Amino acid sequence: MSLRTNAPRTADGREKAGGADDATDPPPVSDAFGTPDSAAVGPRTTAVIVHWGPTEPTVELARRLEAMPAVTEVVVVANDGARRPDDVPPATAWLVPGANLGFAGGFRFGADARPDTDVYLLLNNDVRLPERTVVACLDLISRPGVGIVGPTLLNADGIHPGADRLTPLFAVPRRRRRGRPEPADVAFVTGAILFVRAECHRQVPMDTRYFLVYEETDLARRAAAAGWRVMISPYQAWHTGGGTIPSTSYVYYSTRNRLWFARIHGRPWQAGAAAVWLALVRLPRSAGANLLRGRGLASWRYAWHGLRDGIGPLPSADSPLPDEPRPARWERRADRARP
Repeated sequence: MSLRTNAPRTADGREKAGGADDATDPPPVSDAFGTPDSAAVGPRTTAVIVHWGPTEPTVELARRLEAMPAVTEVVVVANDGARRPDDVPPATAWLVPGANLGFAGGFRFGADARPDTDVYLLLNNDVRLPERTVVACLDLISRPGVGIVGPTLLNADGIHPGADRLTPLFAVPRRRRRGRPEPADVAFVTGAILFVRAECHRQVPMDTRYFLVYEETDLARRAAAAGWRVMISPYQAWHTGGGTIPSTSYVYYSTRNRLWFARIHGRPWQAGAAAVWLALVRLPRSAGANLLRGRGLASWRYAWHGLRDGIGPLPSADSPLPDEPRPARWERRADRARP
């Protein structure tokens, strides 16, 4: 099936008026994985949706994926313990782990249930992914040596074509990388939509200790060290963001896990400098801004918890802290304190 055309694309895969700078279509997905069925086109692809919260977005995403010939099967991992909804597609597997495993743990739970695949497509449920983008990303990950691929993401903040590198203190540079009409190597691919070659996953599995945030950055760093390429496709997908993760939880995990990442992958001075910058610059600046906007200090408190845990004992790989999700206990404490 040829998808070639000279017309540029919008985020939902439709053609838009000529003259705009966008990606050109890829060649058809190759059969580089050598699937046993000679009639099959492309690699065997298992989509894993890590679910939390309302089921409607997850069900809708599962329906769209089930309708794509490029996706072989769809697996939902219900980290919140939700029972299988009546309207989920019959072919979709709905798995309920015994506890909230976090993002990386949920993905690995789903992947372990489907080991006989070529590519895993890991998704949040708050994304819109056109089929032509799936085909383009599968073509890219079928190339020799490519282990991780992501699409160019669009959200309310604009276009995010990936980052060539992280800053010395392990943050994403404020100045965005310029988009290109061809695939490019990047420092990491966001976990909102992540294609992972199964061989890469088996060699370098996602580290579950992070629980939430920075696990995909850590995965990309370790995959690259193991010889795999991490690439971004110019084909686009939409990520609404913020649908199921409380903002205070995100503040906690992004603070803590940035320090853990720095301690694992950086030099001692980098980890120390990151902690000092967060404590003396980032947190006071955030607290002041929130007070000026009348938002209170709740976000600052979670960032402070993240800073304390980030410089505290570092758990070993694949060993989440026993009381995860940790922000839940502070949220319960705040609820009890309300009149």
